[in-house]
Amino acid sequence: MVIIFFAVGWLEVISILFRPIALSFRLFGNIYAGESILEAMSTMVPLLSPVLPIPFYFLEVLVGFVQALVFMLLTAVFTMLIAQHENGPERAHA
Repeated sequence: MVIIFFAVGWLEVISILFRPIALSFRLFGNIYAGESILEAMSTMVPLLSPVLPIPFYFLEVLVGFVQALVFMLLTAVFTMLIAQHENGPERAHA
């Protein structure tokens, strides 16, 4: 059982260390995808290049707000999980 607990402990440490990296990749991927869509819409039809990406700009702002909210919530939850204390029986200090 000691070997299993040791392995699970190391997996938990690795999981905690990679959470900020995973959040960063998620945020980068969403921003990159939005920029790629905006570029594709602006180069698709040369005559409509000033007008065609306008709805996608609004969509990109909405996605940015949602991503900021998700990033904030996940960071808060991960921080709470790391800083959580065990609540055991309270002892009177003498």
